[in-house]
Amino acid sequence: MSLIHRIQNLLLQPRTAWRRIDDTPIGSARIVRHLLLLALVPAICGFIGLSVVGAQAAGVTVRLPWEQGLVHAAATYCMLVVGVLVVALVAHVVAPTFGGRAHRESALKIAVYGSAAALVGGVFLLVPALSMLWLLAVLYAAYVVFAGLPSVMRSAPQKTVPYAAVLVLAGAVVGLLLSAAMTRLTAHGMEAADITVQTPGGKVRLDAASLEAASQKISDAAQRMEAASERQGAAAAGQGAAPTVGTPPVTGGDPDTGAVPAPALKAALPETLGAFQRTAIEMHGGQVTGRVNSNARADYSNGEQRMRIEMIDLGAMSKLMASAGAAVQGERENSSVSERTWQENGRTLHENFRKDGSSAQYTTTLRNGVVVEVTGTRMNLDEVKAASSLLDLATLEKLQRRTLP
Repeated sequence: MSLIHRIQNLLLQPRTAWRRIDDTPIGSARIVRHLLLLALVPAICGFIGLSVVGAQAAGVTVRLPWEQGLVHAAATYCMLVVGVLVVALVAHVVAPTFGGRAHRESALKIAVYGSAAALVGGVFLLVPALSMLWLLAVLYAAYVVFAGLPSVMRSAPQKTVPYAAVLVLAGAVVGLLLSAAMTRLTAHGMEAADITVQTPGGKVRLDAASLEAASQKISDAAQRMEAASERQGAAAAGQGAAPTVGTPPVTGGDPDTGAVPAPALKAALPETLGAFQRTAIEMHGGQVTGRVNSNARADYSNGEQRMRIEMIDLGAMSKLMASAGAAVQGERENSSVSERTWQENGRTLHENFRKDGSSAQYTTTLRNGVVVEVTGTRMNLDEVKAASSLLDLATLEKLQRRTLP
């Protein structure tokens, strides 16, 4: 009888199928080969479900990267094979306690074919949302084991229930121990996992390693900001006056409390940029809630085309924004608009444009946290990016923050 027919009979008529299995000499090696085949079902289906289909919740889809998915599948496969073999060993050892016979091949039959419902039920893992149905398959496997103990292991009728309970408990304990071991073995690889989140607006790719590094940078920057605030407060108290909104911060050159001077940002906005002529320019610098910020903005025109370039430095907050932005990449696209965020040479780049060429925006967050935003009207993305490339961003990136005098 083929393995498929044997499994089908076990699922539909377990007691009759067990009697046939008991009467058929199969051989331990062949039973183990059957186990190796059956264990592939949940391992492969789980890999497809986690890395291809993805787990969905609250409108987002999370997919495990293929490399980590393969590691997880291999670990799952080994765990299932070892777990079933351990249950077979337990069934053999405790059989006399429940009035049964200690027979290795019979114990293998009970463990391997009894778990067939759970292993074949792993097909539900193809769709993570249906994984609860796999738990039902596991419960049915427990019943199949119970139905086969009297025929295969010759257990006493009054002791079949506790015998089945012991095997189910053994399987659960072994599963928990192996799951914990699998988690520890795969934890190192999973720490660097990339997780792709599919949102209704597009795809967002999160790099776990970058998130951790960015989190550390944000924490360090926050500590420096707090220390700087304490120094400001102490200096103000020593002068007998509390700082108020609009009061320049205490001088001292602390880069965590300063900003790139607004005149320096203004100087980076040329009178001409390719074929575009500057038509207006302005700059601002000041203090908001104790934090220095600066910005400069210029408008340009070339025939019917209009372009605005804005340079912004939020002081210490820019460092936080740059650190957080370094961990995220994403894209969004529909029939009329395309948007993308990515990192390149330590900078965070963002583009947003209409596909009809009516407008485009290209934003660069420099390594020092200064944000340069170029917005064009009646311009396509290539034209806006070409204009951005004419700006001296390298010099702007080297500018140091200063506290206001």
